[in-house]
Amino acid sequence: MSWQDLALTSFIFLAGLLLIPQLLDTMHRGAVVNFFSASLTSVLLFCISSVFASLGLWISVIAQSFVAVVWVCLAFFSLRNVRNSQFPDKSLFFVARDFLGVWIFGVTFLVSNGARRLLRRD
Repeated sequence: MSWQDLALTSFIFLAGLLLIPQLLDTMHRGAVVNFFSASLTSVLLFCISSVFASLGLWISVIAQSFVAVVWVCLAFFSLRNVRNSQFPDKSLFFVARDFLGVWIFGVTFLVSNGARRLLRRD
């Protein structure tokens, strides 16, 4: 166990603890975070966890995985809250697919708007 492992672990675990109030709001009060942001954040954090594992920073792997699981829970409970309030008779998969469609349209709009501004002649 190195001092770097302990330092990384303390900061990562603190970041996870700071997410707990948001998770409780999402679980019990119907709060919603962006599903794709939370999902992609959890995937990236699991990737970082695998990098820590390759370096032998095992305590950091545990802390990083804890934070990634919190983000997975945020994504799941947010999706559940949206389904319960807006699509009560639909499945979670339907809501996730609907979110994906909206996200793709949003990204397409941002990219096309940025390209138009870049190519515009003044």
